[in-house]
Amino acid sequence: MAQDWTPIYLAHRTTYAAFLTATDAEARVSWHRWRGDYADKEWALTETDAAYTRTQAEFNMIDLEGLGPIEEARALVTCIRSMHAEDTEPDGVWERYTQLRTAFVEAAREHLGAHP
Repeated sequence: MAQDWTPIYLAHRTTYAAFLTATDAEARVSWHRWRGDYADKEWALTETDAAYTRTQAEFNMIDLEGLGPIEEARALVTCIRSMHAEDTEPDGVWERYTQLRTAFVEAAREHLGAHP
C-alpha cells in the first residue's frame, strides 16, 4: 500500500504560510516605525520584539526540519532584521524584501510539489 503524504504536505504548507505571515507582520513593524506610526520608542520596541519572536518561532520550524526552503527563509529573516537597525526607510528595501519573499515562495512551492 502506498503511503499517504497528504498530512506531511499539509503540515509543510501550514508551516510555510505561517512563516510568510510572520515575516510580513515583522516587516510591517519597520514600515510603521519609519512612518512614525508609533507614539514612542517603547511602543515601537514592544511591537518589534513581538514580531521578532513570532518570526523566529516560525523560522525555527523550518530550520529544525532541515528540508525545504531553509536558505531562502534565512535570507528573508536576515533582510527583515536589518530593517530594525535603520531609523529611516532605506532605498530599495521593499524591492529587496519582495525579491527574497518571492524566492522563498518559489522554493516552498518546489518543495511542496515534490510531495507525491
